[in-house]
Order: sequence, then structure tokens, then C-alpha cells
Amino acid sequence: MLQPVMNKKIKLQLKNIKFTQFVVGTTVVALLVAAVLRVITPQEEKIISSQFVTENYDGSQSSFKKVVFSGIPVILPEQLNIYSAINSSGLADQLALVLINEYQMVADPEIPNYWLGEKFSLTKNNYDQNYVLNGVHEQNENDLPIILTEAISVCHNFYSKYNIDAPLVPREDAITYLNNSHEQGFVSPNEATYLHIPLTYELDGYPVFYQNKNNYPFFCRVDNFYELKRASFKDFFQEFQLVGQLRPVSIDQAVNNIKKGEASVISAQSQIAPIIDLDWIEEADLYRVEIDYRYDEKLRIAYPFYKFKAKLTNSGGINIEATIITPAIKTAQE
Repeated sequence: MLQPVMNKKIKLQLKNIKFTQFVVGTTVVALLVAAVLRVITPQEEKIISSQFVTENYDGSQSSFKKVVFSGIPVILPEQLNIYSAINSSGLADQLALVLINEYQMVADPEIPNYWLGEKFSLTKNNYDQNYVLNGVHEQNENDLPIILTEAISVCHNFYSKYNIDAPLVPREDAITYLNNSHEQGFVSPNEATYLHIPLTYELDGYPVFYQNKNNYPFFCRVDNFYELKRASFKDFFQEFQLVGQLRPVSIDQAVNNIKKGEASVISAQSQIAPIIDLDWIEEADLYRVEIDYRYDEKLRIAYPFYKFKAKLTNSGGINIEATIITPAIKTAQE
């Protein structure tokens, strides 16, 4: 009687061992299959975004309760290009030193980052990370209208004179037309005696901006004697090369990303409040959209963003006219 019982126990143990081996074997196979699939299945690529993507122009971060898009969507290609910056940094400081020496400017002992000469002064703005070159003496004024193409040549000649080969493009749609009065009021193109000409790069026909800045990174101001009266430049003299492509996110996804806080308010104005609270946005109506590229100084790449014109209402009930950016491709936070 003992032998049959032992046989049953042995058979049961063997079954348990075989079942355990089956489970272990199945698990190992599943892990191997998963590993193979991870290798052969391309992972969804993303850009690791820097802090400026979620930080407003004033250093705050916004929380959005309600966001709607009421504009006309832009038509985008199936893939958007990603570009890498080639040049090293420090070219702006080098140009500033050349200008200081050429125009014999002397550092002001009481004003930091300010140099003064007979023809020009130079100021370094650490907050905006740029230099501004200003003409000291005004020319004799006349009322002859300024010719656009000639004024643009003055801008290009300023940089080419100092062997700056960055392919800067004047943004003719953003030129400011000014008169020769002391406060230089805005006038029509036919009446202008000064031109304020913004310049930047173009990638795939889109303008390139510096991180979450709203202003163009370079500008020139030229008078109708075709002399440079002012120039602004920053350490952003670059050439770009194509390094990849990513699919754009839809407008709906961009709106959802803004709701999640993946957005930067790069400009805001109110007719009521001189100081605007952007911490909590009760409602945002995005009524117009366009695409531009943003240069990430940390990653040294330029990639596409949606730029929305928006009407905001903050927690205090203040109506705000604003510009909001959010990446036009998938990103992940650092």
C-alpha cells in the first residue's frame, strides 16, 4: 500500500516541477520577445525641452483652467525639421571688443557695461544678453524719404565689415517706419526718414527666435543719410545644419499641452493693470496661430513652435492680450 502512495507523490512533484518549468520558460520567452520588440520597434522620438518652454518672459509659470482655439489652423508638412547650431559662442563679445577699439570708446567708471566714444556708445544688457550700439551725434536732418533696399544694405554691410557671416535675413514685414522728430513717431513707409530693421535667421521659411524672447535677436536703425544710428546684437551668430525630423503635433494636442502647463507667455499687455499676474489663467482664447523656430541655448538646437495670439483672463478678472508659445513637436521635460 505504501508504494502506490509514494508513486502518486512522485508523480505530483514531477507535475509541479514541469508546471514551474513551463511558467519560468514562458516568462523567459516573454521577456526575450519584449526585449526584441523594444529593439526592432522604434521608440517615439521626443525633444528634451529646457526650462524656457514652461517659463514666462517674467520668470513666472502659468496654470491654465480653460483653453480654446478659435483661429484657423496652419497647414504643416508631415515632418518638421530639427537643426543643430554649428558656431561656438563668444562672437558677440569679440565683436563688442572690436567696436570699442575701432571707435575708441572708454568704459564709464560709474556705469557698468557702458562704453562711450565720440561717434558711438555701447551698452551691454545682461538681462537680455545683448549689446546695443548707439550713434552719439545726430546728422543734419532732411525730409527725403529713405529707400528700403539701401537701408537694408547698410545693415548687412555692418556685419560683413567685421567678417560676421551669419545668414541674417531682414524681416520686412516687421520693419518700423519712423520720422526724424526727437521722439521719432511712427509714419507711413513713404514718409519715413528712419528705418528700424529687425533681422534673424530663417529655417524652412520660418523666422528663428532666441528661446522664449518675443523680440527679434538683431536689429539696425538707419537714417536717410544711410548711416547706421543704432544696432543691437547678441551671442547668437549661428549657422544651422539639419540633424533630424519629427512629426508635428496637432493643434488640439498643442492646446492640451498648454492646459498641462507646457507653454510660455512671451508677451502680455493690459489696458488696466501695469503689472500683470500670469500665475493662474482662468480662460485663454487662442485666436491666431503661426509657426516659428526657437533656438535652445542649452541644447544648441532650433526646433519648431506654435505661436498663438491669445486673449487671456487671469484670476483677478483682468483681460490680457498675450502671445503664447508651445512646441510643435513632442517634447519631454528634463
